[in-house]
Amino acid sequence: MNNNIIIVAGGITCDETIETTIKDTCNSFIIGVDKGAQVLDRLGVVTDMVIGDFDSADIGIREKYQGKPNAIFLNPIKDATDTHMAVLEALKLKPATITMLGATGGRLDHMMGNFALLKLCLDQGVKASIIDEQNKITMIDKQLKISKKNQYGKYVSLIPFSDEVTGITLSGFAYGLSDATMIKADTIGISNEIREEEGFISIKTGYLMVMETKD
Repeated sequence: MNNNIIIVAGGITCDETIETTIKDTCNSFIIGVDKGAQVLDRLGVVTDMVIGDFDSADIGIREKYQGKPNAIFLNPIKDATDTHMAVLEALKLKPATITMLGATGGRLDHMMGNFALLKLCLDQGVKASIIDEQNKITMIDKQLKISKKNQYGKYVSLIPFSDEVTGITLSGFAYGLSDATMIKADTIGISNEIREEEGFISIKTGYLMVMETKD
């Protein structure tokens, strides 16, 4: 069963984050995206799929996977990023979760595009997250419960992804909200902290990015 898919893209991440995520994820299906496939190869991680135009990977990676049944070589002239295409392939497998590594750092345009992929997954009913050394980023359109014991970092920040998010209610946090509205320009949701055993977030309409962050 491939209930949980890990996508390793070509952004900035550290070996420890990749290895820990893979170790802690049960029933995982691992996809290497372009330079991400090169990183996984260096770490000795066996991939279930590689995908990309491989314009940023070493030529040796192209040669290694050329003609392999688990490799998808993309035309560099395309209407979506390599990571976007990887997510589309992942969604075909109907997973429970998708975790994206190497999806932040480096080029901001790619990073912003990857944030939008969280919405794509959410709209397909798949729980998705982006993880790097300091952040775990998810997106919600209904609710989310975060255990203080298991949270990724000290701070929890809320950033509207849609133009407006309504009915925001927070409980268990240092700074609570009740049926509040946030617009894209608001920063009121930055750097909150869970003060009880669990922090609970619910919204009525819109899309809200939830970032668990470390200093």
